[in-house]
Amino acid sequence: MSRLSRQVQPAETYLAKLTEADLAVLAKGKILVKGGKGQYGIMAATSATQATAWAVLTDYGNFDKFLPTVVSSRVVETEGDRTVVEQTDRRRILLSTVESKVLTENLELDGQQISFRLIEGNLEYMYGHWRIDAPPAALGDRVGCLLSQQVRAEADLGPFKSMFYSLFETSLVDTIKALRTEMERRTASPNL
Repeated sequence: MSRLSRQVQPAETYLAKLTEADLAVLAKGKILVKGGKGQYGIMAATSATQATAWAVLTDYGNFDKFLPTVVSSRVVETEGDRTVVEQTDRRRILLSTVESKVLTENLELDGQQISFRLIEGNLEYMYGHWRIDAPPAALGDRVGCLLSQQVRAEADLGPFKSMFYSLFETSLVDTIKALRTEMERRTASPNL
């Protein structure tokens, strides 16, 4: 059985901590990134509905079709609200192409939160959760929902640890942008 928490974090955990400057970043359609050194909070506003956002976040078997560095993705096991996913990621780092395979456990909670953790892969650990929340009124009526991710990750890279943090943060931003793009594409063309 999963060691992931089945507790849905209250929206206030995220939304009440947003400053006016944070809301201004989100209102401009930019990605809000907080944290560093392996512990991040990242957020994006999207015009997609919460239902569409959830459909994209849980489309595990098709991540390779819309996430930029994912070259294959498949569901290994499903048991109720728990899904184990295997992904192969390929990215260019310095002068070489690096490919890595990860196995994650994902626990879906109330159509609003997905808690996840690394089961196998080339990181020491990775865990966190994705959330979909109704947007604060300050963002206006064109925002359908807020997509956010809280994540902790660490890799044993010795003197290259700061490079890992930089690459990991860039990857988080690229991933949330790609998710938002797919959510908005599906919103614009719901029958595709």
